[in-house]
Amino acid sequence: MRNSKNIRRKGFTLVELLIVIVVIGILSAMMMLSSTEATTSAKAAAIVSNLRNIKTAALAFYADHPGSDDTECPTSTDVARYLKDGTATLEAGYDVARDNTSGGWFATYDIKGTETEKTKIAEKLASRASQVGLTQGLSTTSYTSGKVGMWIR
Repeated sequence: MRNSKNIRRKGFTLVELLIVIVVIGILSAMMMLSSTEATTSAKAAAIVSNLRNIKTAALAFYADHPGSDDTECPTSTDVARYLKDGTATLEAGYDVARDNTSGGWFATYDIKGTETEKTKIAEKLASRASQVGLTQGLSTTSYTSGKVGMWIR
């Protein structure tokens, strides 16, 4: 007869494997939630950075064209020439436009993505609005409709 103390188990039991799988599942779910939040923050930061660059390029245009006044705004093509790559077009979704309601000029961005993504990015932008100079007063549009802007002058 064999002594039960001398028998060595090889491998893992089903319960041990299931516990490990559940723990890995919980950890991966937590990582997915945090990575989605980080991606949203990164997109919002990129939008703000690009709008600031467009604003700087528009102000450079005004500096080079001293006869310009508040009724004359550079076109998107004019502004794009002042950006680092010197191309004649802005990135997709970005534009320079006059808001007839307020009479101001804006560097604008039309947020892309699904409605859920737009809402998440818009919430991030709205929370940073006063810190970075964003405005939602672009005629009838707002953050939730997917369009944000930054005053040029």
